[in-house]
Amino acid sequence: MKFNNRLTDEIYTSDTEKLGENVLQVMQNTIHQNGGIGTMTGYYDAGLPILSVSELLLHNLNHSYASLMEQTKGSLKNLFYGENVSFLEPERFRQIRGAGEGQILTADGTPAYVRLYKEDTVDTDGRPLWVLSVQVNWAYEDLALVNESIHSAPWTFECDETGRIVRVSWSHAFRQILGYHDALDFPNQLDAWSELLHPEDKDRVMTLLLETVADKTNTTKFSMEYRLKLQNGPYQWFRTSAEVIRRLDGTASRVTGIIRNIEEEKQSRMQAQRAAAFHRAFTNANLCEYYVNLEQNTFDAFKVEASLMTAFEQSQTWDELIKFFVDNYVVEQDKQKVTDFYDRAYITEKLKGLETELRQECRIVLNGEERWVSNVVMRGEIGDSDYAMIFLRDITESKAETAQRMQMASDNASMELLIQSMVRLLDRFVVCDLENDRYRFYNLQGEMIYAPTGTYHDFVEQVAAKYKTLESLDALDAIISPGNIRRNLQCENDIYKFEYCSLDENTYKIASFIPLEWDGTKLVKVLLASMDVSQEKKAEIESHKALKDAYRAAENASRAKTDFLSNMSHDIRTPMNAIVGLTAIAGANIENQDKVVECLGKITKASRHLLGLINEVLDMARIESGRMSLAEEDFSLPELVDNLLTLTKPAIDEHHHQLEVHVEHIEHEAVCGDSLRIQQVFVNLMSNAIKYTPDGGSITFSIKEKPNGFSELGCYEFSIADNGIGMTPEFQKIMFEPFSRADDHRTTKVQGTGLGMAIARNIVNLMNGDIQVESAPNKGTKITVTVYLKLQEDEKEQEKELFDLPVLVVDDDQTCCESTVDTLREIGIAGEWVLTGKGAVERCAARHKTGRDYFAVILDWKMPEMDGIATARRIRECVGEDVTIIILTSFEFSEIEEEARAAGVDAFIAKPLFRSRLTATLRQFTSGKKEKNARNYLEDFAKTDYTGKRLLLVEDNDLNREIATEILGMTGVTVETAENGKIAVEKVAAAPENWYSLVLMDIQMPNLDGYEATRQIRALPDAEKANIPIFAMTANAFEEDRQNALEAGMNGHIAKPLDVPHLLRVLADALKK
Repeated sequence: MKFNNRLTDEIYTSDTEKLGENVLQVMQNTIHQNGGIGTMTGYYDAGLPILSVSELLLHNLNHSYASLMEQTKGSLKNLFYGENVSFLEPERFRQIRGAGEGQILTADGTPAYVRLYKEDTVDTDGRPLWVLSVQVNWAYEDLALVNESIHSAPWTFECDETGRIVRVSWSHAFRQILGYHDALDFPNQLDAWSELLHPEDKDRVMTLLLETVADKTNTTKFSMEYRLKLQNGPYQWFRTSAEVIRRLDGTASRVTGIIRNIEEEKQSRMQAQRAAAFHRAFTNANLCEYYVNLEQNTFDAFKVEASLMTAFEQSQTWDELIKFFVDNYVVEQDKQKVTDFYDRAYITEKLKGLETELRQECRIVLNGEERWVSNVVMRGEIGDSDYAMIFLRDITESKAETAQRMQMASDNASMELLIQSMVRLLDRFVVCDLENDRYRFYNLQGEMIYAPTGTYHDFVEQVAAKYKTLESLDALDAIISPGNIRRNLQCENDIYKFEYCSLDENTYKIASFIPLEWDGTKLVKVLLASMDVSQEKKAEIESHKALKDAYRAAENASRAKTDFLSNMSHDIRTPMNAIVGLTAIAGANIENQDKVVECLGKITKASRHLLGLINEVLDMARIESGRMSLAEEDFSLPELVDNLLTLTKPAIDEHHHQLEVHVEHIEHEAVCGDSLRIQQVFVNLMSNAIKYTPDGGSITFSIKEKPNGFSELGCYEFSIADNGIGMTPEFQKIMFEPFSRADDHRTTKVQGTGLGMAIARNIVNLMNGDIQVESAPNKGTKITVTVYLKLQEDEKEQEKELFDLPVLVVDDDQTCCESTVDTLREIGIAGEWVLTGKGAVERCAARHKTGRDYFAVILDWKMPEMDGIATARRIRECVGEDVTIIILTSFEFSEIEEEARAAGVDAFIAKPLFRSRLTATLRQFTSGKKEKNARNYLEDFAKTDYTGKRLLLVEDNDLNREIATEILGMTGVTVETAENGKIAVEKVAAAPENWYSLVLMDIQMPNLDGYEATRQIRALPDAEKANIPIFAMTANAFEEDRQNALEAGMNGHIAKPLDVPHLLRVLADALKK
């Protein structure tokens, strides 16, 4: 039955009387909200029966009312198609309100993407009805297919006139990629997504999003990688890209983007990087190394990979060796070029010239696997081309890394082009009523963005005020005037196009006028569609700019080298003039011994300075030619720091700088690496800090060990901070480039090559490390270097006799106290600290009265009010000779040693305080001074044997779980773990009979706390499992906590920190049964 209403659309329904005024009003509202082209209504009965369908919707689906009802059997469920149909489940469908999406079947069975908007009402009998407005979106259909092909998902934000995000639309594919179903479990709200962001990523993601929306110039782009929490729990990596559609005033109208899961790509990339770093750190990539006498055609090998040994054993001459290598190892495609490369005449000719090194890459088959190798030929002796050094280097991993980086760059560029193209499909358009002088803005979803109150002529004036044509003689207002539009659009198939740009030439667009409605032969309405082509235009502009920049860069490089030569001429001549002049003075005063000695001392200083300049130039030459290599030798970090301080202390004292050294959590002090190159880096950095910090300034050197994923590697972070003159952001960008020196009047008197920082960075890069700079003019500089060093295999364990000895640390610097106590605790010593000498005396006196003296007191020498020596004297007066007293000082202690020992000091330790120094000093005084403590209980604990027994440890904190597992494991019991109460219940329920003898249960845990987990275990149908002993093991130690545990069904309560004797008794009762 056909029913005509006040809408522009006619409605077909099986019962006209059911559609009252309220239903028509709700239909109107859903169309307004969705920009829909048709509506449907129906009931919430089984199958969701259809009551009415609008004619326009039928037309767009190529259906008649009868054919639609026949195909769907009158059920809304049968109209929809695909995976996104969970929202049609009766209970979910009742709860859903607002916008959504899906796929419906047209008359010929083609699925079409639709945007939906749902509201509820009642019919004339008061029976609940659902009302849907439907918008068939063919453009979205195309976009969905594109997204599906690249495994991505679209999303859209709508913004109000101020650019604030007011409406969010997550596609079904977006929800699906995160593990959700529909708007019920993932609503169209911004925080539905933002709350899933990883805590480490959330601030930077939200900051960039808001900056992108607010940037009216459209230069900020929302394109980044971040982690999202999936519906089933874990975080995974995603990449998102977006474009912003803006109004004429630059405010954001809509943000449209796509998201793509890159977890596998990210993990693969990280694994490859770790593997490559490990490979570079622990392997020597040279497969073979040997000398060749080119004239005599002989070779002498001193390193050969086992898989290449046959070639060397079967060959008498070098020509035979190369032939055997090419025939049996090189792949067919590379055989000829390798043969040509190793031609003796070719190599001899090259090495006689300026060439010192020849390289060629090829592929070989080694142990059945194709590998990339680099063939390297180097001149054997300077000026002697008869000898050559040959290296065969495996570069397979580095080639793979390079290819992966290039592919990622290509993928990112392709993704950016894709999102830009997709957004253009959704750009806004204007319907211009030329007859009535009106206009309206719409988007391709049929949504009216806004309806201005002004006329079309007003619109023309607004556009002409902000834009211009590319042809200077054409006025924009004349081009888009109604008369000109009608002159250029004479029939339905005409399209009138032109290009225009913003007055500042920052935005470029192509406008297209298309006929929309005619009154006879008179054009009444037109469609104005604009496409932003700024990027294409800007790319053209950028290409010209890139050429200019390349030219400037070449000029700058040339100028830098010219400046370098000028500086070097000056810097070399300065010490040379000094050497020549002082030599002449010494010669003239040969009888004056004091004068000669003075001149020789100054000549030595000038010579060392000159040698340093030359060494820097030679180092840079080695780096640029790829010939700098690193040694691997055992060395000690304390010795490295001592050497650094020894080398730089004279300059620090000369400039009256205040130096502080901080050592934080150094667990491994014995390492392998090139200690001289590392020292070179830090001497360079420290020298810069000294030179560029005004006299009397402060410099801080810090070193700490950071956790990393390799048991064989230590990750060390060194930092040097000063309060000197600092650097400008511009100079920071080029400070690591060779020959670069700051152009600053404050530095003109500082001599140097401008190579030091370039050398430092290259050495750090060779060590697979990183160097970062923080600086600001007049605020100082902080340079942080992170390097990975191989750990020595025979690093000593800490001596057992030091465990649990009580030691007091006294220093007015709280950071120093905390750091020292942390080091003590790593050794196993029970450390405490106070900030004053007075406090130390009071602590020592209090323990002495109870008969529990400190094993040792470590005193800083320089403290206000009461220094270290005075404090030692007072402690001796209180406790006698039974306590070891050690002075900690960053100064040379020989000047105070006699006074300190007279005051009762037993030993001295120099700052910075390393673990090995502390251990060695304390070990001298350990004989017979251990007090009774928890260690004794642990020894008893380890004597018990519960092998064959099994318990379940329920603890959500990783560290607590690890500690408890370690302690419990000392008894031989098998310890299984659960991260929360829910997992614990599942494990107990699924376990075989008599599997667990005991459950140790934490209380405060996510998902399910300990009390509720205990109740659920006690409620299990299996009586044996329901009665398993359960003890609370928690930091909640008040009496009411014990009572709560018993009321929940627990057998008892063990407080944290662990009461070891109590735990022993609990285990004995539960596990010996």
